[in-house]
Amino acid sequence: MSTTTPIPISILIPARNEAKGINRMLKSLDTLDYPKEYLQILLANDNSTDETLKIMQDFAAEKQWITVVDIPERKPDEDLKGKTRVLAMLAHQTTGKYLFFTDADVALPSQWINGMLSELQNNLPKRADNTKGIGVMVGVTGMKHDSFASTMQALEWFCVVTVNKLFSDRNIPTTGMGNNMAVLKEAYFEAGGYEKIGFSIVEDYTLYKKIIAEGYDFRQVFIPEVVAYTVPPEDYFEQRDRWIQGAIESNSGPLYLGIMQAISLPLYATIAFFSWKAALTVFLITFSFYSFLVLRFEARLKLSGYTKYLPLFALYLPTSWLLQFLHYLFAKKIVWKGRDY
Repeated sequence: MSTTTPIPISILIPARNEAKGINRMLKSLDTLDYPKEYLQILLANDNSTDETLKIMQDFAAEKQWITVVDIPERKPDEDLKGKTRVLAMLAHQTTGKYLFFTDADVALPSQWINGMLSELQNNLPKRADNTKGIGVMVGVTGMKHDSFASTMQALEWFCVVTVNKLFSDRNIPTTGMGNNMAVLKEAYFEAGGYEKIGFSIVEDYTLYKKIIAEGYDFRQVFIPEVVAYTVPPEDYFEQRDRWIQGAIESNSGPLYLGIMQAISLPLYATIAFFSWKAALTVFLITFSFYSFLVLRFEARLKLSGYTKYLPLFALYLPTSWLLQFLHYLFAKKIVWKGRDY
């Protein structure tokens, strides 16, 4: 898949203490099938205390299309912090018409750029209240099923993106995905950039929402060419504490999906107290919905091997989110990448 005329694009990749896994992402950058003269890659070292900076510098040597930016320490009077601050700084150095966002723990597919840009040629009708064209496109990120943890989280991620696609096709925006997203640079700065948008621990969703509010269209790109892969986080609960906090602050729709999952087990138990048949019926309805989502994303994204894990997934999802909300409620603070939020 390729676009008829190459479009200048910039890829923004923040990294903080990613030395253990960043080579996976860097190797995938070498496989990107896009003309180098139209490609700018900005690798940002966000005050890492490990070898992240050196690894990026070694990788970027003699590659004119890659720039390593060593982010200075945050000053006490700065409003922005964390990843939001890094992206705000990088945006001013970009030369591309589109800004592509990903993370240092993601392996990108070779056709990622072409796949995302292909959405511009779909000629879908503009939404009634969006007259400026497509301002933000969200791709698909998942995990490969090479362990129990990665399989369960892969199923969850793919199901969420499938739901997002169902909503997007019906002109209902859902959420951004900061490890697989592209925005029109013009739209980014018309929204004021992160300097105006302000700090958020879910900076991707905040940017996505702001660009749409400025009158731009949105797309969920749901094709095999844009499927990228990440790895299970070492700090599983801490990462999701951050998601919950951000969803609460921004009143994000996906928050309510998480709440529904968290109350599922207590709800099953309550219903079963009165009628085990009724509880089983509710569970089977839920299981059928999960099955529909999995079969749909396997077919559309040309993936396989996930359906056999559905029974385990139907138990994992409500259990994990119940434990997650309990962890969040008792957490004294939100910690991510060694920083308090």
